[in-house]
Amino acid sequence: MSEYAQVHDKLKASMLHLPKTLKKAAAYMLERPGDIATLSMRQVAANADVSLPNFARLAKELGYETYGEMREIFRKQVQQGDITGYHLRARNLQQSSHHEGIEKTWGNFRESARTTIDGVYTSIDASQIAAVADALVPRRNIYVVGMKAARSAASYLSYIGGMASEQFKLVGRSGDILADDLIDIDERDALIAIAAHPYARATIETAMVARERGALVVGITDGPVSPLAISSDHVLLSPTGSPMFFESYIGTTAIIEMLIGFFTVIHSTSAVSRIEKLEADRHRFGEYWES
Repeated sequence: MSEYAQVHDKLKASMLHLPKTLKKAAAYMLERPGDIATLSMRQVAANADVSLPNFARLAKELGYETYGEMREIFRKQVQQGDITGYHLRARNLQQSSHHEGIEKTWGNFRESARTTIDGVYTSIDASQIAAVADALVPRRNIYVVGMKAARSAASYLSYIGGMASEQFKLVGRSGDILADDLIDIDERDALIAIAAHPYARATIETAMVARERGALVVGITDGPVSPLAISSDHVLLSPTGSPMFFESYIGTTAIIEMLIGFFTVIHSTSAVSRIEKLEADRHRFGEYWES
């Protein structure tokens, strides 16, 4: 059980025997965990309409030396994205940077990026990524979908995949119109879907439709029991935790590049010929800046 879950359980259990004022403070902590993580004890006390010393007394009652020790557990939970609310995470980022300084904040981002990449390569080995790429190669069409924050990742996958093969097709090129793009999907096709918490409904529904129609579904997501993972034949996992107020897509990008890289290896000569032709055409049309 996590430290946060322990605090949460202690607070709930304490409601049975605490004095009225401390019970009011405990109820506020249960109902507004984001405030505990991001506001000062003075602000929390004012919002809860409880005198300041009572939160320190409550912390002692629950077995913590100080209120600050207990608050740190809430703060870490927000940083991990486990207490919802992007505004809370943004506020936490500001406060942490103010107290810790820019060097510590920079170090947090660096360590988070390293941890994410390590997490990707720990969860996905060579045989797994090769098997997914091998399953994609013979498909008639490889549809790609990602909505909201995952939209740019889906566009990137479709773009570099399209360099290697004509099979790749981005779903939803015309905004949120999905049905037209999926009308012909069947067992000869595949869908690569990208989604992380909070999951875009359109992405999950697209994966469900693709699977119902017999298409191979590859899910790039953040957990083995995510709604996308449940609807996928192959699941490629990436951590998304970050000091930022939003989910990180560093790991997702690494998976995309690894997957298209292995796809290109398996496609061998035809992929190289297509990329060579495309590159020549781009130069012919003057698409690159010439210094």
